Amino acid sequence: MCFVMVGCKYVANAYPRQFIMTAHPAGVGLVLSGTAFFTSVEMFYVVPMIFDPNGLMYKLAWLVAIFIVYNILGNMLACHRTSSSVASLPKDRQIPIPEEKHLWEHCDHCQMLVPPRSWHCNLCRCCILRRDHHCIFTASCIGHNNYRYFFWFTVYMTIGTVLALATYLLLLIINEEIRRKYMLFHFFQLYPSFLTSGIDLLCVLVNVLFVLNVYAFIFPLMMIAFQIPTLYLNTTFYTSKDLRYNLGFRENFKCLMGTRGLWTFLSPAIKSPLLHDGTKWETKQPIVSIC
Repeated sequence: MCFVMVGCKYVANAYPRQFIMTAHPAGVGLVLSGTAFFTSVEMFYVVPMIFDPNGLMYKLAWLVAIFIVYNILGNMLACHRTSSSVASLPKDRQIPIPEEKHLWEHCDHCQMLVPPRSWHCNLCRCCILRRDHHCIFTASCIGHNNYRYFFWFTVYMTIGTVLALATYLLLLIINEEIRRKYMLFHFFQLYPSFLTSGIDLLCVLVNVLFVLNVYAFIFPLMMIAFQIPTLYLNTTFYTSKDLRYNLGFRENFKCLMGTRGLWTFLSPAIKSPLLHDGTKWETKQPIVSIC
């Protein structure tokens, strides 16, 4: 994972325009196609083999699936459409007041002063408020204004893939016919009946789906593993050791998610105003300017 990230960062810095033209469509397309594929497989193939299609549990599974897909795509779209650039500030807030000027830093690319925790993105060609990182899966920079949407996007991606893997494993447990086609089951049982029973289309499908489920589960799990410490400590992806802004979990959560806090989990459409515009950051200790 680290190797991939370092490689992507190198290519993005060396060829920013080409990177955007290829990585953005690929990342967004992967999310859209993956969501459509796993939702279709789960709801039209796996779940009907576990629950009665006319029963309550099947209908409940559909409601859960729709809710998860809505939050994945809704937060993804909101993240893309919400700008965290310094230019999104009102004109009067793009210039520091005299009391704050010593906290702002000069951006050599934009040739202007920018607020604390803001830094330049070569791909977006602008400075981003509390920039976390540039995300190819939402085709946008993750910063102060859209971090809430990105965090819940990764959470629902994780929830969705966990449930997909869980239902698939449940199918293997309760369905003997499917289990006989599951390669690792025969390896664990240490008998060669798998080879003698032959390989058919169902066998290939069962094993390919399992591998895809595992990969689909691991990737968002790694994404959320990076974001939980960021939210808990009020840091960013590239400044994980800077704990000056850590005011405790409750304050950090409210600062990044807005005044409605945990309610934002339910829907990207819920309005949750942030505590400030991204230019004033309270710290544990006063920031001393170095002349």
